[in-house]
Amino acid sequence: MAISKGRSDGGQGGKRGHSNMDHWDFTEDIKLAAKKSRRLEAKSDVKEGVGEYHEDATTQSSEEPEK
Repeated sequence: MAISKGRSDGGQGGKRGHSNMDHWDFTEDIKLAAKKSRRLEAKSDVKEGVGEYHEDATTQSSEEPEK
């Protein structure tokens, strides 16, 4: 008769499997903070780009000769 292996300890859903990882709470907080900072950075980049576009449009329109 074979000897039973019993429950595995790690990685296979045992008592130390991935489902009981407490640090995932902290990972979710880190993800949310990173997402927010990326969005704020993108927002400031867009504002800067729009400002540069308006400056270029104003500069080009003032340089055109009047007819």
